[in-house]
Amino acid sequence: MTEKLNPGGLSATRKKYTPAFKAECVRQVAAGARQTDVARAQGISPALLGRWQREALEKAVPSSAERDEIKQLRAELRRVEMERDILKKVV
Repeated sequence: MTEKLNPGGLSATRKKYTPAFKAECVRQVAAGARQTDVARAQGISPALLGRWQREALEKAVPSSAERDEIKQLRAELRRVEMERDILKKVV
């Protein structure tokens, strides 16, 4: 099998990284390591690591629809807890 080479002589195939590898790199930066140091140690570009960080942040922050649902569920929980407390006092 022959590999296609681009003009720079590098392989034309793209590397694929596992979600666990990406998460570990992002975790290292979140723990206080410098982005450039982590990227260099793992053999990836700092820009790629930055993109992984942005993607992880987007997944971690709830959307506006999710925030609205959380607000509604918390209000319903308060109401149900209040009803429960009232029933406890009656019994």
